[in-house]
Amino acid sequence: MGGMGVGGHETWVRVERLEKGLCGKSRPVFFRGVATIVTKLFNIVEPDVTVFGKKDYQQWKIIQRMVRDLDFGIKVIGSDLVREPDGLAMSSRDVRLSPA
Repeated sequence: MGGMGVGGHETWVRVERLEKGLCGKSRPVFFRGVATIVTKLFNIVEPDVTVFGKKDYQQWKIIQRMVRDLDFGIKVIGSDLVREPDGLAMSSRDVRLSPA
């Protein structure tokens, strides 16, 4: 019997109200994927504390709400935005940028 969705998965975690608007308008299933993967990671690692950058504000708020709603015993900390000397917000994705 074939599964539905990516890799045959049929179960997803969604934070419905917070995933709408902002970045969610242009990426309608992105936050569903984020919430599902982070839930799986939390179940495997069982952390007491997790830190998410506020640069990805919507993602941070979704994880914070998900942890609350699913009764994970995890403290979710938002890390302040850090900028490069030229004002660019630091991100692991910055390596993809050219100097221009």
